[in-house]
Order: sequence, then C-alpha cells, then structure tokens
Amino acid sequence: MEVPGPTLPLYCTRNRKGNFRVGVRTEKSRLRRALMRLQDQMRRMRHSPLKEQADHLNQMLRGHYAYYGIAGNIRALRKVQRAVERYWRKMLSSRSWKGTVYWKKFQQIKDRFPLLPPRLHLPYGMLQALATPL
Repeated sequence: MEVPGPTLPLYCTRNRKGNFRVGVRTEKSRLRRALMRLQDQMRRMRHSPLKEQADHLNQMLRGHYAYYGIAGNIRALRKVQRAVERYWRKMLSSRSWKGTVYWKKFQQIKDRFPLLPPRLHLPYGMLQALATPL
C-alpha cells in the first residue's frame, strides 16, 4: 500500500521519548512557493471585508494543511501560519494611508476572525499503519 500525499524529503530525528524515527519535511522551494502564492492572494484581496478575507485565508490554509499535513512536518505548517498572520497584518495596514494596524488591534481582529491552526492530516499512528515491513 502506498502512502498518500506528496513525496517529501525524509530526515532522521528522535521522538519525545528519545527513540529514533524517520520524519518528513517540506522542501524549501515548495514552502517558498506556497508562501508567495498566499502573499499574492492576500495582496489581491486586501480591500475586501475582513470576514471574506478570513474565510478565503482559512480555505487556503485548510488546503495547504491537507496536502502538507504529514507526521513530522508540523514545524513547516506552523511557519506557514505565522507567515500568513504577519503578512495579513501588513496588508491590513496598507489599506489606506492612516490605516496602520498594530499588533494589539490585529489580535482583536484575529479573535473575531480566527485563522485555522496547523493540523496533521496523516499523524504518526496512521503513517505507521500504512508502512509496509520489508
């Protein structure tokens, strides 16, 4: 049985108990491409209402998490979420000349329109179940 999802580079690491395990990471070029695509979309929708922006960002994040949400890749998913938050605040600040959105105000916006947190769609247990012994 083949593991669904993208082919991601493997690396050696240790789990919380200190035991050896194989992990996966998103390639830097793919991560950069995904961030550029998200930034471009945020630039295009910067003047839309906040509800529409949050819904569209969540839809894009949901798709990214579904594709790259493989066990061992949570760090890259968190990096994408943080980058989206930073760039969304930057785009909200550039809506008008006097429209600087400081972090305190942005936290209120995020409380009202939260972004999806990173989520693994193929956790370690399922990944081990799909692995076939040699």
